[in-house]
Amino acid sequence: MDGTLVCERPSPVGMVFAEKLLKDLSGASQLQGREPYEAARRDELRQMRREHFELFFGLSGAGLGENTVRRKVQTMVREDRHPRFDRPYRELFYRPMLQLVRYLVQNEFVVYVLSGSDQTLVRVLCAEQPALAALPPSRFVGTLVALDVDYRPEGPVYYRLARELEPVNLRKGKALNILYRIGRNPILAIGNSSGDCGMLAATRAAEYPVTLRMLLNHDDAKREYAYSRASGSNTGFCREQAGADILSISMRDDFEQVFAFDSAP
Repeated sequence: MDGTLVCERPSPVGMVFAEKLLKDLSGASQLQGREPYEAARRDELRQMRREHFELFFGLSGAGLGENTVRRKVQTMVREDRHPRFDRPYRELFYRPMLQLVRYLVQNEFVVYVLSGSDQTLVRVLCAEQPALAALPPSRFVGTLVALDVDYRPEGPVYYRLARELEPVNLRKGKALNILYRIGRNPILAIGNSSGDCGMLAATRAAEYPVTLRMLLNHDDAKREYAYSRASGSNTGFCREQAGADILSISMRDDFEQVFAFDSAP
């Protein structure tokens, strides 16, 4: 999802939301002096995020009911605006990639969306796009936050614990979660970073005679972003795991439009 279906700069939407939750919780008296809530109060979460990514999503919503988190995510993606494009986050999907999803579904492919972001956010954000909302919830595989449940007269209430369930859905974790949670290897996979190499490599185990691997290259500073890493570096890294035949998609050269709100070519 992040950087392949939807804009991930200057921060992935999942991280934007996790930081927002942490800041909301940081004023609680029982959390005074505890990290990462102190870092949220000092507005120093960037370093904390780099050092403790594997805990970040769990800590950000610890103790909150899952339904509360869903409502907060939905409000954020509809109302909060991207700092550069001044558009709600739900409008930051790449138009050509949504067209591709529709094409695949129309031709009877089974489509999954994988992301390192919190699975609840992935499901809520993608539900804002008709091309993705048509997919059942089981088709969205993100990083899982541990839950517990209380049984009440009105029904079970699920709430979040301060940890994530392994494996975090990045790098080799994506390959493992494809096996654990889907049970079938893809015949077509598209990513945009070294964090997607495990997913791309999983196509090699597919029981199908022809497979396809692609990487989206962010090289369009005018309409989106041109990433600072050297062009093709992800492709080179992924070739070691997923094979030499990975195809590169240029956002600058191959996308007539990036977002639906862009001017038509």
